[in-house]
Amino acid sequence: MEVPHSPIFTIKKSPNPPKAKATPQLEASLQSKPTKVRSQEYRDRKKQYVTKLEEINKKLIEENLYLKKENQELMAKLEGKGQTGPTKIDEKANMNRHEHFAYFKIPKMINDNPDSVRLTQISMAGKDISEWSPDRIQIIKKAFSDILNYMLAKDNKCFVAAFKNMKASQYIKKMKSKRTLKRKYKQLRKLEESHPEQIMLNMEYSESMMNYIEKSGPEYLRTCTVYKSLAKKLITIRNEILQAGIKREQYFEESGFIEALEKSDFSILSELIGRLDGTKYLSPHFLWDLPIRDPQSKEYNNCELSE
Repeated sequence: MEVPHSPIFTIKKSPNPPKAKATPQLEASLQSKPTKVRSQEYRDRKKQYVTKLEEINKKLIEENLYLKKENQELMAKLEGKGQTGPTKIDEKANMNRHEHFAYFKIPKMINDNPDSVRLTQISMAGKDISEWSPDRIQIIKKAFSDILNYMLAKDNKCFVAAFKNMKASQYIKKMKSKRTLKRKYKQLRKLEESHPEQIMLNMEYSESMMNYIEKSGPEYLRTCTVYKSLAKKLITIRNEILQAGIKREQYFEESGFIEALEKSDFSILSELIGRLDGTKYLSPHFLWDLPIRDPQSKEYNNCELSE
């Protein structure tokens, strides 16, 4: 027995509407105008129509972004249910979902029913996985922020902050004169006690520690302040990466890459990713020509990267 199709999943195609016939007045008006004028009027009407479609598309994209953001916030609230404090959005989880949808879900939808996939869906999916997507930008920013926060131990960061505007020799001199300048020192303690330099001066280190600061303090601080130039290099590289994403976005819009893709191309892209993802050919070493670092070595040189 043949089961009839459910009306819920049946899409009825509306018949082609009858073409409107031009009125005698319109025909007379068209015949009275030169071909050049009629062509210009047609181009103007077409331009207005395209502009209107672009405005509608822009509104739909903005609405889609708003709904997606709202959905992410709701998902984060559900995941963090029962926990105190503000909810955190997991950009990496979002990126994994976006990539799965763009690389595997959309191609499957196209294979099953090409008409079910709209061009706006493809366009939005492409932006969600792009180098300039909000989630990817946040992932990059957090990665560099973690490096900046963890590349130097907290005690060393405190010493760098305390000696930022004070030399080790000045510190030793001030500490030695504390006993002879008790009155003045009392007044100094009242001023900016929260400032790292003043906090450092208010503390009493052991005699051996004071001797170490007097003897090795300048060199010790130099080994710490080298991270200052490294931090600036890191942020410069981070900004170059983010700027490269902006330039790619401009290039994609100008070159019409998304518009050039046919729906069938997504199936091919999905197969390409499926065959290469997780292999050595998508590793940083292969893609960016990075030499493999010897795991037995105690040195970190140039652009060598461990496997």
